[in-house]
Amino acid sequence: MRTAPRSTVRTGALLFALLMLLADVSGGLLSNPVSATQVAEFEEPILVDGLPPLMCGEVLCERPTRMIDRGDRASNEPDMWWLSYGPDLDWNGMDDRLQRVLAGQESISPTAIIGPDGLKTVAVVVDYAWAPNDAEVAALQTALENHGWVGEDEGAWFQVMDSIDAVVVDKVPVSALMDLYRLPGVVVIEMQNVMVPFNGVASEAARSMPSDVYSASTYARGYTGEGVVIAVLDTGVDNEHRALNDFDDVDDEPDSDATSYNDQKWVAGFDATSSASNPDGSVDPDDGQGHGTHVAATALGTGGSERVHTGSGMGAFLVDIKVLTDSGGTNSQASLNGIQWMINNKDTDWGNNQSSRGIDVASMSFGSLSSPLNPDDEGDNGSGAEARLVNDARDAGIVCIVAMGNDGTKRVPSPASADGAISIGAVNDRNTVNRTDDVMASYSNWGPRLDDGDDDEWDELKPDLTSYGSGIMSATAATGPSLPGQPERPLADNGYDSKDGTSMATPLVSGIVATLLQADDTLSPEEIRNILRNSSESRGSATEPDVSNRWNDKWGFGLVDASCALDKVLDRACTPLEDNGGVIIDPPTDDDGLGNDVTMSAPVNQSLHLAGNTLSVEGTTDINDNDYIEVQVKFEQFYEDGDSAELTNWLSADGTVEDWYFDITVDDDWADPDESYTLVYARALTEGGEASVIDVRIVRFARMTVSISEPPLGTALVGSVDFSGTVEGTDHDRVEYKVDGGDWQLGDQLAEQEEGVQAWSFSWDSTQVGDGSHRISVRMVNTSGVTSDIVKRTYEVDNLPAAPNFAFTGTVGVYDGGLPVNSAVAGTVLEVRFSLRNIGDMDANEVYLTLDGEGSDSTTYPSEGKVTSLEQGESADVTLYWWATEAGTHDVTLSLDPTQLYEDPDRSDNTYTFSFTVEERPVEPMLRFLPGSSRTTPDVPVPGAPFSIKVRVDNLGQTDASNLDLGLERWYEGDGWQRLKDQSLALIPGSATTSGYAFAQFEDVHNEAGSVSYRAILSGTGVELEHSELRFNVTTANVLAGPRVGVSLPTGEVPLEFIGLDNGGLLFTTVDGELHARTVTSTLSLVGGVVLEENWGGELAAYHRDDGLVQVAWTRRSLSLEGYILTDIAMTSISAAGKTTPKHYHMPALKLSEGSYYSFTFDQHDDTMVLAGYHRDLSTGGSWQDVTSLFVISSTSPDRGTSWSNPITVLSDIDIRPGDAQPLGVGLGDEYLHLLYQEYRDDVSGIERVGLMYTHGPHTVPSWSFQYSVGDDASSPVLDVMVEKGEDRLVGAWIEGQGKVSNVVVSNTNAVWSGETQRSLAPGATEVALAQRDEGLYLYHDEINLNGPVYRLGLVTDENGEAINGLSNMLDQGFLFGIGVMEDDTIVCSITPGGSLSLSKIASLSGSNTAVASPGLLETLLDYLPGESRELKLRLLVGGLGVLVLFLVSIAVVVRRSRSEVEELLEEMEEGEGDTVELMVTPETDVGPLLTVEDTDEELTVQAPVAVMEEEETLAEELEKKLEEGEGNARLERRMKRKQQREMSEMAAVIQQNLPPLPGALPTLPAAALPPLDGAAPLPVPALPLPDLKREVTCPSCQATFAVKDLMLKRMACPVCAQSFEL
Repeated sequence: MRTAPRSTVRTGALLFALLMLLADVSGGLLSNPVSATQVAEFEEPILVDGLPPLMCGEVLCERPTRMIDRGDRASNEPDMWWLSYGPDLDWNGMDDRLQRVLAGQESISPTAIIGPDGLKTVAVVVDYAWAPNDAEVAALQTALENHGWVGEDEGAWFQVMDSIDAVVVDKVPVSALMDLYRLPGVVVIEMQNVMVPFNGVASEAARSMPSDVYSASTYARGYTGEGVVIAVLDTGVDNEHRALNDFDDVDDEPDSDATSYNDQKWVAGFDATSSASNPDGSVDPDDGQGHGTHVAATALGTGGSERVHTGSGMGAFLVDIKVLTDSGGTNSQASLNGIQWMINNKDTDWGNNQSSRGIDVASMSFGSLSSPLNPDDEGDNGSGAEARLVNDARDAGIVCIVAMGNDGTKRVPSPASADGAISIGAVNDRNTVNRTDDVMASYSNWGPRLDDGDDDEWDELKPDLTSYGSGIMSATAATGPSLPGQPERPLADNGYDSKDGTSMATPLVSGIVATLLQADDTLSPEEIRNILRNSSESRGSATEPDVSNRWNDKWGFGLVDASCALDKVLDRACTPLEDNGGVIIDPPTDDDGLGNDVTMSAPVNQSLHLAGNTLSVEGTTDINDNDYIEVQVKFEQFYEDGDSAELTNWLSADGTVEDWYFDITVDDDWADPDESYTLVYARALTEGGEASVIDVRIVRFARMTVSISEPPLGTALVGSVDFSGTVEGTDHDRVEYKVDGGDWQLGDQLAEQEEGVQAWSFSWDSTQVGDGSHRISVRMVNTSGVTSDIVKRTYEVDNLPAAPNFAFTGTVGVYDGGLPVNSAVAGTVLEVRFSLRNIGDMDANEVYLTLDGEGSDSTTYPSEGKVTSLEQGESADVTLYWWATEAGTHDVTLSLDPTQLYEDPDRSDNTYTFSFTVEERPVEPMLRFLPGSSRTTPDVPVPGAPFSIKVRVDNLGQTDASNLDLGLERWYEGDGWQRLKDQSLALIPGSATTSGYAFAQFEDVHNEAGSVSYRAILSGTGVELEHSELRFNVTTANVLAGPRVGVSLPTGEVPLEFIGLDNGGLLFTTVDGELHARTVTSTLSLVGGVVLEENWGGELAAYHRDDGLVQVAWTRRSLSLEGYILTDIAMTSISAAGKTTPKHYHMPALKLSEGSYYSFTFDQHDDTMVLAGYHRDLSTGGSWQDVTSLFVISSTSPDRGTSWSNPITVLSDIDIRPGDAQPLGVGLGDEYLHLLYQEYRDDVSGIERVGLMYTHGPHTVPSWSFQYSVGDDASSPVLDVMVEKGEDRLVGAWIEGQGKVSNVVVSNTNAVWSGETQRSLAPGATEVALAQRDEGLYLYHDEINLNGPVYRLGLVTDENGEAINGLSNMLDQGFLFGIGVMEDDTIVCSITPGGSLSLSKIASLSGSNTAVASPGLLETLLDYLPGESRELKLRLLVGGLGVLVLFLVSIAVVVRRSRSEVEELLEEMEEGEGDTVELMVTPETDVGPLLTVEDTDEELTVQAPVAVMEEEETLAEELEKKLEEGEGNARLERRMKRKQQREMSEMAAVIQQNLPPLPGALPTLPAAALPPLDGAAPLPVPALPLPDLKREVTCPSCQATFAVKDLMLKRMACPVCAQSFEL
């Protein structure tokens, strides 16, 4: 192909031809000479309106003629097929849709990623002129890689097809297209089509099942598709459904193992959506969408034991080929892969039985999606890759039934456009069996197909026929997520739902085809097509009369008629539809005729025709001389006595006048014993009624049947079995039989008999076949070789004695510490988990199991085990241990019943061997800090209290490590890392089989609640720098972690969610499909509960409201009047005592097959509550596009059902399946409603994984625009919103990664997601939760580390919402289940390593929740006042205080007056005595308060200040001095003595009042003259120490001792066990 000017290209072509000539004569130089040549001729491009031309740089690309001579190159396809390829209007070999992508339109590939060129990649099929060899495939890969193609290792698809000359590849950069286009040998670059699914009255109207309206159904005549294998190419099949798991519908409990039934319908499967799927047929792909299960049951479902909604071929076997993903649109690479696998396995022995070999019928209810890349799309002309593969499947002998599509336009999509496809349109039966009111379905596509340019005009006649596709009731898949407590996905059971579409019409025909192949398994796909066409009920006028006088562009050749089709296979006349007979035309009176223009080519003279078979009359008419308009046929029978009777009148023949035919079933009455012969007449008529000369043939009629009388159906065949019955017919010769699909064998040589009835019998050795179901077929053959109808019976062969049959099921997993691993180091004890099943016909007890692998034996971790009981059909999960002490890659063998205690009939599946790599421990020491290496005691340190930090160092090497130093450093803001202490580690032992370790312990204290960062640094010989440091954080808080309390639930009851309340909690559980709410008391005991829903749908959301109630929403299932199972959302609120408000219901009720609501979550802000979740819409208005969106409903009065808003869709087209989506992270703030949701992403790496997205918007406005990617490989999102000054502050947390590389991620951000993010390694993390307290936001999460499964706590924000790096303190063993807030405390609900549920309390030591803070002085006073309202109590308090103030003022006035009187009296006394008094007391001001109050974290202490005494003269010394100086007197001495006595009395009174004594002894005051008082001021009171205002209290329940500061408190709850008691 060429981009340069033409002269240059021609020169290049000449040189290329010369090179080929030299290569041809130089065989010694080229080991693989290529004989094919390419004529590289170019022509001017064809310009098409509306189609961007193909550009080569700045100029138009010339159009290659693609006239390529293959030479001797091998090919799978017709020569020059590519010249008719479409869509390629400009005929240049580049798909028109790809030209539009090259011109700038966006790729529509569902697997597209952003390529290196910045554009979304495309998915293509590269078609070659021949089968590409290795060099050409390598050249293609090189061209892709030159443009940055991600390759298969990064998830790209690359498949070289077997049956067509093509390579299928996706994620192709747009920039690579022109280079691929120019590759030698490439003739077409196709764009892969995007395949989408096209979605009991019908089977009755089609005369497949019996009805009161129509007779002669295929089922009533014993034709159910028995022994025929139907491949359903769709979204997968939930074949555990009771309509699909077995044939007899006995003991058919749904089971995930499709082979567990003794008469299984499923025989093989293949997941074509995965390039790595096992091609051996053992894969059983499930249906996550629901479409494939519905389709499969329409074709071959048994309807369960009730036989309702049966398939049209209920006796057929199933091969499940998944070609469509659960999420909707799929590139055609998957369907190409699936069809190719089907062709490759046309004759594969599935190992089930001889009746279920290979594949006979393919049901394809999918097709290419119309797209904007192909405007006015009418489909294709059958030249696309899928269509060509369907042709190959037809040529291989597979009957391909394909849906026409649901666009409701003139469009024939691929692969319905294939020549080899039997294309099916849809009819609406209007829910009646009677066919007279049937109309075309409005959604059904019509034809004709685009012309492929060949001479066959018949292959453009699409659809081939129509079938019933509206309101089809069929099996419902289990498409929802796994319910809690179930280790596997949910199983489909016995549900049915209705769907519309050509998808539903297609499997109905597929099942009918199975009944035809049961009647005659030699029929070819083209013979089946002709039978279906000719047996259908003609509808509508001929649209293409020049091609067919019957075909209609909408109805095709007619409406399918299963009964008539079967009659044609059996060569019988069709049982007529009521009121639908043919028009009888009287013969003309002129018997001479116009000429000998009519010639019969069939039947042959003197031929014998059996009653019930079809007699075909065929011939031609010469119209050169006469203008004939129709041909007529008549039958007349002549008897031995000379009489005759007309069996029919003149009947019109089918076909054209020139080439006509007439088929009629030989009536049983025509086989008359007195018949001599029968004449068949044929003539042609002109428009004027003139007839040609009549042509005549002579035939005879007879009756030939065979029946089986012994053994009866249901008989178990053992050893030699006698078969017997009778035959009826002419010229008896022999009875033949065959087993399953084997050859015919002689059963009985009949006695010579011209006609009549004769008995027959023969014996058969049943030991020639294995035990199981086998089909026995019997027929009669007469002397002329004419055979009777075949009679078939299926029997169960049971020659072996009853015995259990053990087999492995599912997958085998190897786990290290609870985490799945692919390798391990020597000395690791590994868990090997697997499942086994008893598929035999006898129960087993004491089934022994062993594990054999290189390593050591351990009594602690046994490598042997047993299952005490395993009944037939049951499965058991087992764990054995392997102490892998030997390095290397070893084969590990699991054995079931190794001692052969049981007579297992098939021991080939009693062992399972897998390879596992054990890495050798290094010889030198390998020192590591493993996850969980640091831990504090206590688990949560209290501010101001010392705590210990223990750090563990492991040695993974074989040699001991010694003389090591481990230092601990702490981070100080502003100062950086500061060393606290060093510890010496004298020895860390090494070993070849186990890890040695050593601990170092440090002490520290932190005075404030918050987070402290540490790092431990290891140094010494052998320490690797990159593994020498361990960083961790410690959260300090005023909390105390209490003991765990086990919660016992009845058997079968599964916990779902835990919610804490102020004085208790609620545990939501499920049992037997019901939803329960169980009450948890304040002592963490479980009491009674209430049933919220009897028909729980599997989804639950609960939220602790601001008013103390719990708002609960769940999905419920209900039954509609029409019998459909519907789902919607129920809601109520519930108190701790289990009292509920009236239920109310929200969201439109959906059929299970049409959608679901899941993973929804509540939040509340101010008075508004919202519920947000996913809505999966499968039906999408009948187009079955499968769209998932996010919905929101809201209310300001959540208990009133009518107050909730109608649902609004805030985001649509979310690419996520229910099984991969956890509940949304929902946060409502002042600015927006904020959501964290999950969606698949395959950007960057090209590997599909679950990403985490953030969006926000007003909760009342639909169609939000803001979206932001925040997480990768993410799960379990939670979100909390804090409002600061009207702005929303967000804290989101989730888990990223899986297994040993899991991380807990916390992001502290704003509404545009611009903030801080911290990550913490958390191997095996499964759950995260947030708890808002006054001191900040706590994060809880779990992980699996060297201590086993544990859960942790960390403070991630302070009280203002500022980020804190507080991840995280290890608390206790177990997996986190949920948390709840109970007053000041936090309750942790966890699953212990043993699998039991437990509750533990994180008790607050200081109170953390302002809503329940301790009452203040005012509240205490108000509590003791009478009155019903706070306002009245305040008035009483104010009034009382006013009275008290007046009383105190009055006392002050009285005291003042009394003091004045005393002063006057003293003055009078002084004047009377004439003595002078000196005041020796000098007043001093207080330096500090009389009392100080210290409020520490531990207790409240009241202290007296320490008095600082100056060294001054004492009063006695001063008095003595005055006496010596002559300044003292007797009165002064007396007054001093009285003062000392008064002070001593006061001190004694104080002591009597139990006050503590004063420190030290009071100094003796000398008698001296006191200085005069300053006015009337009293003397200062000595500073006495007050008592410690607290008391020690001991809890009578848990014996915990603690201090109580409120001396007025009479009753309290213990902060440890929550038990209330009197003080």
